[in-house]
Amino acid sequence: MADFRFQGVVPSGKIVQGTITASNAAEAKKKIQELSKGRSFRLDKLEKRLMFVYKARKGEKIIEGEQKAYSKAEVENALTSMGYKVVYVRKKLAMSLGSPPVADVITFVRLSADLLREKLPFNEVLNLLSNDIDNKALRETLKDINADLRKGAESERVFMKYENILGKFTAKMLGLASKSGAMAEMYDSTAKFLERRLEFKKSMKSAMLMPMITLVLLILATIFYVAYIFPETARMFLKYGIELP
Repeated sequence: MADFRFQGVVPSGKIVQGTITASNAAEAKKKIQELSKGRSFRLDKLEKRLMFVYKARKGEKIIEGEQKAYSKAEVENALTSMGYKVVYVRKKLAMSLGSPPVADVITFVRLSADLLREKLPFNEVLNLLSNDIDNKALRETLKDINADLRKGAESERVFMKYENILGKFTAKMLGLASKSGAMAEMYDSTAKFLERRLEFKKSMKSAMLMPMITLVLLILATIFYVAYIFPETARMFLKYGIELP
């Protein structure tokens, strides 16, 4: 899921702006069209929130980094407002990081539950784990979640944006946990459920492995019989004048 910022114009000429979450631009436009029916505005601009890489200078100090924004100008203005002279700002090449292993997601949920039980603030939990996780897709996702939550975004909406990374069930439960008042307990319950589900899948694979091996061996034995044993037997019968059955 991605964030999109839109700008529209109502019949009176007033400009309306807002943000929306969608899988792609086409879905975002469809959602905005539904929204515009009640407010009667025409879509004028749609921008996707992207990752930009930048380099800037302040005296002898040079900084480089990455920043999510809706436009290149936003990053340039932010750097300029902090007294930096922009060297460059450009879009980061999009690379699909794929989904992290389920075991990594479970480890994140389990460690979060343990740290929350120690009364550690959730933003510190995310900071610690995002710096300690090896999988890049999960690491970047946790950083984005932390950034969105610090801006005051609604937790369930934030987590559901990343259901393709965390899994739909996990994203839903973690989003609800932030509003439940019992985060540690909900994270612990979610971790236990995910652990049991992973163990069940492993057991199913193990149970299916032996029948699959047996089937493959049976097919190979049949091919060997038809391709080698049967022709040799037929030639032997013909050699000794024995009528083939």
